[in-house]
Amino acid sequence: MKKRLLNVILAAVLAFGLVGCGSGSSPAAAEPSKDTAEESTEEPSEEAADVSTQEEAADTDAGETADAPKFNYEPKKNDTGNEFRIAALTVQNNPFWVDVTKGIEAAQAFLAGGDYNTTVDLITVDDFDGQVFAETIDTCIVKGYDAITTVGVSDAIVPAINKATQAGIPVYVFNSDTEKESDRVAFVGQDLYAAGGVAADTAAALIGEKGKVGIITGLYSVNAHELRRHGIEDTINEKYPDIEIVGTTENHDSADEAYTQTKDFITGNPDLSAILVTAGGPHGAAKAIEELGVQDQVKLVCFDTTTEIVSYVKKGIINGTVSQDPFGQGADPIILAYNQLVTGETEVTGNAFTKMDVITPDNVNELFPE
Repeated sequence: MKKRLLNVILAAVLAFGLVGCGSGSSPAAAEPSKDTAEESTEEPSEEAADVSTQEEAADTDAGETADAPKFNYEPKKNDTGNEFRIAALTVQNNPFWVDVTKGIEAAQAFLAGGDYNTTVDLITVDDFDGQVFAETIDTCIVKGYDAITTVGVSDAIVPAINKATQAGIPVYVFNSDTEKESDRVAFVGQDLYAAGGVAADTAAALIGEKGKVGIITGLYSVNAHELRRHGIEDTINEKYPDIEIVGTTENHDSADEAYTQTKDFITGNPDLSAILVTAGGPHGAAKAIEELGVQDQVKLVCFDTTTEIVSYVKKGIINGTVSQDPFGQGADPIILAYNQLVTGETEVTGNAFTKMDVITPDNVNELFPE
């Protein structure tokens, strides 16, 4: 019964590929900032947003040439006679960001070609410090960049985004949007609240829709993590009356902290059924479950497909992980910003949601062969 229910959930997620516009979620949480129909003639409805997903790109070969990576958006030829400079701000505080950086570097290398004549500068910030990101955006304004892409780490960066926009510099945010509305052009990333609901449904199916669960989130100050956490909690509270959330902890994207917190959850709740990790460090939770030998009792659901996570899925310690196209999150906002500079028009505004697949021990070898 559990496996049949889980297969229904996975089939639905894989069939649609994308949970756009917060279906089944709280409208306020699922739409963290400007996404009204008036903002865009290309608002990412379910039909429009599908065009921007990696799955659609695979079908149409959008942006692929003999010597180009497969981007989700096609870079236009730069026939303006101008050379452009784009600043790409990111972090590197856990393995997830390796694939994001690969996306940035692929766009950087491709746009450096003669047909595109654009320099992309990769700027790495140590962690999710909103003030540091704001100061870095301000510096990019002073240095005269033509466009900026940045992780929307917190509301602390909103004034800097607005300042850049007022200076004629388009800003695209990715991975996490700010909770407070900003003048950014678009957000590229997962429908985070809906993704929390997918994770909750996956965990519920694994434990027969009853039992005790613990939640390990990344940082309460990061809107992306909060949207996932609220998506998990709201889905459980609204759909699964026999599931009890016994606690929530903050692991600061640290595998070591997740390891300790998982042991604490299990020690404090010997009948614990599942743990959900909203952000970085889930392999620390997997290590704790494996060491305690409770993998048959405690199911683990998380996000992303880093090498460590995929390894634990193949071992059956992580039972489900929700993907979000990190390569596209790095590359897409750069390509969109570049195209705007070349054409003078915005290709996407509002939200450009990436697709979500649920990776399980049943399908991991097909999706991630040795």
